[in-house]
Amino acid sequence: MNMTTALEFSENYANPKAEIWSYSAAANPPANYKGPVGYYQALAPIQKNGKHGHAFGYITPNADALGWLVARASGKPIHELLSEKVWRKIGMEQSAYYSVDALGVPFAGGGLNAGLRDMARLGELIRNQGKWQGKQILPAQAMQDIAQEGSKDAFARFASHPVAANGANDPLSLPAYHAVAEYLLQKP
Repeated sequence: MNMTTALEFSENYANPKAEIWSYSAAANPPANYKGPVGYYQALAPIQKNGKHGHAFGYITPNADALGWLVARASGKPIHELLSEKVWRKIGMEQSAYYSVDALGVPFAGGGLNAGLRDMARLGELIRNQGKWQGKQILPAQAMQDIAQEGSKDAFARFASHPVAANGANDPLSLPAYHAVAEYLLQKP
């Protein structure tokens, strides 16, 4: 859950031979495709490479597998569970949806599509230790675990950039984030 699995899987989007491309192809196979079909089948051939728990490395199939485990354990598809447990409870403005593979399996590893204001509400829920308007929606301990395990160097953004690497984005993004944080810290 903390992205420290040691897997032979590259998400270097600038590398056309990175495993993320075959994973993506399995999701929605192009014409004349001969590989696995769907996220489940694409997950099977991923091999271990090193020792788990030693280094952070974002790997989309980890988030997918976690989403599938949550769905299996709850008996509900991930989108229904998110709607029931969070979305409806905090008054989101718009419906969200998950992208799915060719077999209809939700892309829990990055397929959530939601409006920016609703994502801000989700961020506010997390910032407030899982509370929304005084009511505990998500377990406070889970929020504390996220805060303790999080890496300030390994973060995502609500945007896109023509170069698929943080190194190209950080010189622009980090000062902007810092300025927003400074502004918000000055607000009463």
